[in-house]
Amino acid sequence: MDGSNEMSTAVGGHESPRTLDSLSPRRDHPRLLRLGARTRKGVLVVHIASAGAWLGVDVAMAVVIFTAVVDHDTAVRALCLQALQLFAVWPLFTAGMICLATGVVLGLGSKYGLVRYWWVATKLALNVALTGLVPLALRPGLSGLSELGRELAAGHLVTFSVGNMIYPPIVSPAALVVALVLAVFKPWGRIRRQPPAD
Repeated sequence: MDGSNEMSTAVGGHESPRTLDSLSPRRDHPRLLRLGARTRKGVLVVHIASAGAWLGVDVAMAVVIFTAVVDHDTAVRALCLQALQLFAVWPLFTAGMICLATGVVLGLGSKYGLVRYWWVATKLALNVALTGLVPLALRPGLSGLSELGRELAAGHLVTFSVGNMIYPPIVSPAALVVALVLAVFKPWGRIRRQPPAD
């Protein structure tokens, strides 16, 4: 052998050289990260656990908010409103960031990528939007409810209203369920890129 990567194939009585590179499988989905099987499983476990924690905090927040709405006991309302800021903001933000980071790692380390498929891009957009809304919208709203709870606990006469804070524990779990459905069924196919203009 001469050390080259060529192979001969008979075609119509003639031998045509073929390189070993041409026989290797095409990689239509290059991966930006190389994850071993154990590493990928570990990241996947953290990803699923963080999503479960995220959903759990949402459910707990829903229970506390709706308890404050339906219960007419001032002490119960005050306790619920003050508790919201303690467990809902930073645990929710942390779970969202971990879920986002591990999702990005899994996407870059798989054939699906981050913006190759509609279902992955949609999941990414939901994760970024929901996580960003925690410090931008949820935290200020819960700070106001916490202040209202302190005034109720002090015996002040205040007008009780949860306002727009009734929506986060409804919208966020619904979006997480949508993300779960997308991850399981993987609908819509690939995102088609426009061909470059001549």
